[in-house]
Amino acid sequence: MKRVTMTDINAYLDGALDEQERAEFESVVQSDPDARALLVQHRQHVEELHRLYDPVLSEEVPSRMLELLRKRNG
Repeated sequence: MKRVTMTDINAYLDGALDEQERAEFESVVQSDPDARALLVQHRQHVEELHRLYDPVLSEEVPSRMLELLRKRNG
């Protein structure tokens, strides 16, 4: 049986697995309590990170930072 890696978990949570890969991953997770627990834990971490940091994505970029970027790229 394949062991689940953090790469697998990240790809699964990001929706980056194709249909066959997703089915294989879910099969392994269903039959492996340790893998299932790791998936649950990582999913909770990802959700918490989104809760904490997603609001930053809608913030306006400070004009001072835009000026610095323009100077650097200008």
